[in-house]
Amino acid sequence: MKAAISSSVCDDGWSGASNIAELVADAQELNGTILVGDNSTLTLILGNGSSFEGTFGGEIENAKGTTVSTEIGTVNVILDGTSTWTLTADTYITSFEGDASSIIGNGYTLYVNGTALEGTK
Repeated sequence: MKAAISSSVCDDGWSGASNIAELVADAQELNGTILVGDNSTLTLILGNGSSFEGTFGGEIENAKGTTVSTEIGTVNVILDGTSTWTLTADTYITSFEGDASSIIGNGYTLYVNGTALEGTK
């Protein structure tokens, strides 16, 4: 069974603290869009046969409906050799660690620090 992701990393309009998060999937099936605000950092670690079908975004509104981010922040992805990532949109991240052949492009492109990642399926 796939677990739908409902997650965002942002400051929700306040200031002062670091907005840094790490999401570790161990033998998990995840799907959805993970939101990372423009002043935030997320590291996604997929291990032990995990899969992620989804993308990242940066457009975030708080509970009052006020826009708190319009651009994606820093996103780092670490993918072990037993895990896969299936893209559901063109996706922009800051860094990637792993084997590009474990990424299923699904007709989309993964950009790492502005450059299309070569070697995806």
